[in-house]
Amino acid sequence: MLFNLLGTFVAGIGAAGMIILAYKYILRIPRPKAAIPAAAGVVMILFQVFLDYGWFSRATADFEGDLVVVSTFEGKSLLQPLSYVIARTDRFIALEAATLKEHDKLPGVKLGTLHIIARDAPNGKRDQLFDCINNKRADVTPDLSLTATDLQTKTKWLDMPQGWHEAACK
Repeated sequence: MLFNLLGTFVAGIGAAGMIILAYKYILRIPRPKAAIPAAAGVVMILFQVFLDYGWFSRATADFEGDLVVVSTFEGKSLLQPLSYVIARTDRFIALEAATLKEHDKLPGVKLGTLHIIARDAPNGKRDQLFDCINNKRADVTPDLSLTATDLQTKTKWLDMPQGWHEAACK
């Protein structure tokens, strides 16, 4: 977040410098008093919009086949009214495909790791069970042993959201 703030200030200073150079050396006319603050303000706002709306694509650019995005969540803020007009992705959940393992004695049940990634927040990991036959998922808890009885009695199964089945049960 500190680098976003510093980048915004640098963009504003750069815009002010470009206005000074343009009026002094290119246009060779007197500069209006509001030109520098207006240019700096507009560039700073545009830079923040670029950072906000480009975060998801920058965060997922290097995933390739390692992580598969299974859910995205949009954020809205009163301080950023554009977010009510154009949706902005603030967090997402990705499945680490390399961690998917199937249990020999539990057909159709896979274990995998989900990464919960949010903008301006710490990232997290969570182990999940995926029941590919019944299209359900469940959190793995420390007291859970992977037996058929534990999966029926100690596990709270939830419906798998759309798109998760293809990623986890391929």
